[in-house]
Amino acid sequence: MRYLLTILLLLPFIEIYFLIVIGGWIGAINTILLILLSGLSGLYLLRNQGIKTLINIKSKQEFDFTPDTILKNLFTPIGGFFLLIPGFITDILGLLILFPLTRLLVLGFFFRHMSALRPNRKKENHNGDWIEGEYKKDK
Repeated sequence: MRYLLTILLLLPFIEIYFLIVIGGWIGAINTILLILLSGLSGLYLLRNQGIKTLINIKSKQEFDFTPDTILKNLFTPIGGFFLLIPGFITDILGLLILFPLTRLLVLGFFFRHMSALRPNRKKENHNGDWIEGEYKKDK
């Protein structure tokens, strides 16, 4: 959790640094155009996919809730949100979330680190021992 707070506090400074560096490489106008293009594409994804997801949930016409469909409907607006935030690091993160192959890598990384951050998580018995018993419900 402490790393997440540090990253969130340092992210604006890192984004500004990369905006300056990339602006020096490709020029200020091209940098501004790239930021505007990614922001507009993020806005488009947020509006269209967000509305589509709400319509699908409200109308309940889509009964094939496969994991792929759920991930696409959930993470496309999240990727669009990251594209909407100005900066190249958030744009790269948004693009990684949008592509199905890299989405799985980002999700795996996220869930691996989030499970380690859960408070009061008890250690599970992973040594292969089984404890057998009987269960009877009293009325």
